[in-house]
Amino acid sequence: MRNISKHDYVFWNRKTKKPVEGYDIVYHHSTIVEMINCVGELKLGEDVFIECVAALPIKEQIKFSEAIEKTK
Repeated sequence: MRNISKHDYVFWNRKTKKPVEGYDIVYHHSTIVEMINCVGELKLGEDVFIECVAALPIKEQIKFSEAIEKTK
C-alpha cells in the first residue's frame, strides 16, 4: 500500500471497526512510545486499541491510504 507502513499506528475502535480520529490521522510507532512515556499511562476507551494500520483489513488500509494522499 502506497501510504501505509508497518510503522504506522492508529487508535482503533474494535466495536465499531473504525478509527477513533479519522482516516487521515496515523502515528509513527515512535510517537506512540513518546505518548506513553510522557503521559505515563495512555488511557484508551473500553473498545479502543492501538492497531498497526498494515495489520487492518485491506479495505481499511485503502481508506487510510486515500485519506493520507488527500492531505499531501
